[in-house]
Formats: sequence, structure tokens, C-alpha cells
Amino acid sequence: MSLRNSEQLMQREYYFDEGLGQSLNDHTNELKKKFPDLTVLTRRDRDGLPIVKIQIKPKYKYNLDEILSMDP
Repeated sequence: MSLRNSEQLMQREYYFDEGLGQSLNDHTNELKKKFPDLTVLTRRDRDGLPIVKIQIKPKYKYNLDEILSMDP
């Protein structure tokens, strides 16, 4: 994935199998606890299967958009 600006998010989406012994709520809480900067979204598809979407906004030392917008 190529980033065009620093505001874009890195995203990943996957199906979650609730039959493996962990509930969807427990899974999302575990992700949020392990990775506090992660945004976790959930939804269900037409068949009722849960889909988990995680988003990470990259953090940079300097604001690239601000630097590029400056007039030297």
C-alpha cells in the first residue's frame, strides 16, 4: 500500500471465527489492550459472520504536510 499523505490510515480487515472459543467482544478488547493506538471496528456481513477492521494511523516525528506546505 502506498501512502499519498500522512493522514491516510493503514487498514486490515478479516473475518473472525467465534467458534474458536473467544467471543468477538473479548477479541476486540484484547486488541485494544495490547495496542492502545489501534482503532478496532466490527460489523457483520450478510450471512451474519463478524468482520474485524483494524486501522493504524502512522505517527511521524515531524508533520510532513506542514513542512511541504511551507514556502521557503
